[in-house]
Amino acid sequence: MFNHHNSPLEHLAAFAITLAVGVISTVALGKYIDKVRRDAIASVAQPR
Repeated sequence: MFNHHNSPLEHLAAFAITLAVGVISTVALGKYIDKVRRDAIASVAQPR
């Protein structure tokens, strides 16, 4: 039913993909947080 004999290369590829997605999502979240912070500071600094 399932193939339980994956090659080490398949495990390495899965790890590399997971690591890359983790890094990309962390960078994207950091940039989003910086943007929200800048927008919040800009909205407070503007006179009404």
